[in-house]
Amino acid sequence: MTGSGQVTEAQRSAVPTGTAASDPRPSPLAVRLHRPSWLDLRLVIGLLLVLVSVLVGARIVAAADRTTPVWAVRSELAAGTALTRADLVVVRMRVSAGADRYLATARSPAGLTLTRDVGAGELLPAAALRARSDGSLVSVPVSPQHVPPTVRAGQRIDVYATTKEPGGTLRTERVLAGVPVQEVRFPSRGALSATAEVALVVRVPPESAVALVRALRSAEIDVTARSRP
Repeated sequence: MTGSGQVTEAQRSAVPTGTAASDPRPSPLAVRLHRPSWLDLRLVIGLLLVLVSVLVGARIVAAADRTTPVWAVRSELAAGTALTRADLVVVRMRVSAGADRYLATARSPAGLTLTRDVGAGELLPAAALRARSDGSLVSVPVSPQHVPPTVRAGQRIDVYATTKEPGGTLRTERVLAGVPVQEVRFPSRGALSATAEVALVVRVPPESAVALVRALRSAEIDVTARSRP
């Protein structure tokens, strides 16, 4: 039938499929969101602050660790003591304006002589040393009963000589006063106490050496040790 209320096959095929249901407006383009630029600036500033903090901390640590090895003495030593390796110890001190006053470890000061007293643990000043030792070395033999058992090298001692005068009167005089001990030689083990002697090596001026040797030959010797150099 071809009445007004009917659609022919030809009319049905002439209408494109989906034309009536499609949206004639174009689809909107997708928009990508961007972070505000002020966030990027804060991030850069934060990273810079962290970097500066790390660099400053590294410099502080490096400055605190700037030390140099120098010589110090183990115990109190009197002026006139000839240093030995046993007297010395290496310590580290911070580098400062006065660091050059002290003796660096590039060479050993063993064999040099102190020109002034130094205390235990004191850094060794270069100005407190001299290469030449004046005087003569003399060994003072004394029985253990007449010398303090704590006497040591670098300590000052007094030496007394006691002689018997005609009539049996004893006379005691001090032949050395405040001389530094250079070396202490104790008797070997097994030696008889009656004959064993402690030998104290001291350095004295030539004029004092004669009187000391005379006293060693003719008198009873006693030694006292001073508590400080």
